[in-house]
Amino acid sequence: CACMSAMPVPYRTCRTARLGAALSTLVLAACASTPTPDAPRSPLLALKPSALGCEVAVQQRLTLKQAGKPLQQLDALLEVDAQAVRLAFFVVGQGMGSVVGDGGQLDEQLSRHWPARLVTEQILSDLQLAFWPAQNVQRALQAPWQMDVTDSGRSLLRDGSEQVRVQFMGRDAVEITYPAGPFVLRVESPGGHQLCTSAREPAR
Repeated sequence: CACMSAMPVPYRTCRTARLGAALSTLVLAACASTPTPDAPRSPLLALKPSALGCEVAVQQRLTLKQAGKPLQQLDALLEVDAQAVRLAFFVVGQGMGSVVGDGGQLDEQLSRHWPARLVTEQILSDLQLAFWPAQNVQRALQAPWQMDVTDSGRSLLRDGSEQVRVQFMGRDAVEITYPAGPFVLRVESPGGHQLCTSAREPAR
């Protein structure tokens, strides 16, 4: 934090500034994933946790990149077992909320600071699009939606037009891009898109 080098500024002020910056990450991510009124809304994936094919507990870092603006970051803890997907968010060590889903019901406990425009179902949907096995994602899609898969990533298409792009960035990250918006969400995660390399044991 730039505040740390400015001794006259109280630590609480610095912490508040960092919290505000990270909260803006959530708001901008919501804007990135929210289509314009005349744009088609991408389907919300709700795959069963077992469809991942393994059980994992990994810490992830989310970075929002927007041209001409500083990078914004927050941390997340993702846990998946055969019964549930659990996702918790942290900003400068402060819990911002948690979400638990089983592929049907979604339970959320969110901080009062959580941006109303940020839909938790969309977050889980984006993570499943990026990390769940392609064949399981494809089976969950209905016409006119389909997924195109390459060695370097995957794209969510509507009538052949790309709506969401996932790029595999080496061994430790993926980047989720909405072509209609000027934002890129980078998710740093052990094993990159191969989430099951951090698996504890196969999920059943």
